[in-house]
Amino acid sequence: MRVITFVSSLVFLVGCGRYMPPIPPESLAPKAVQGLTVTPSDQGVLFAWTAADQDRRGKELKSADGFSVERKEIARRGDETDPAVRFEELAFLKDTHVEKREDLRKEARAQGKIGRTVKAPAELLSFSYLDKNPKLGTTYIYQIVPKNQGGVDGQVGEVVRVVFQGAQSAVLVRPSAEMEDIATAAQLAAAPQ
Repeated sequence: MRVITFVSSLVFLVGCGRYMPPIPPESLAPKAVQGLTVTPSDQGVLFAWTAADQDRRGKELKSADGFSVERKEIARRGDETDPAVRFEELAFLKDTHVEKREDLRKEARAQGKIGRTVKAPAELLSFSYLDKNPKLGTTYIYQIVPKNQGGVDGQVGEVVRVVFQGAQSAVLVRPSAEMEDIATAAQLAAAPQ
């Protein structure tokens, strides 16, 4: 009986701690887009970027659904940070690079090669979107939100402020953290003392 108790205790101790604590879905969501460029023209505002291949933890991305291109119109001072002035989705661009990478890895393993070194083709990481409907003289804030399967928002690294005047539009790209700091300060200032 002592042997059985000792063996079962040993199995319990060896197996203890093998599982990691649960990972919140936000941590598995994609990192922010990279290399964002904004080019205004008389036809609209063109955005181009590269998809991240890492999740918010810095690990290889396991799931990606696509990118939500979002815009909100700024009618008066303070709308940038006003939670009542919401972003609207202009378009959703599907991202297939993770699926294709996994397919290529399976093919490599089937051929006796090392699968984990296979990357997605570079052309699957490049995206662009043309907003054809900005109104002349109007100010907008844009953001590109990566999403993983399940609709969990990824990281937004930069927001873009555009005062649309065709090819002469004023464009300002700012880290999204700056906008969050401004919004927090505005909420604190508006809160009753």
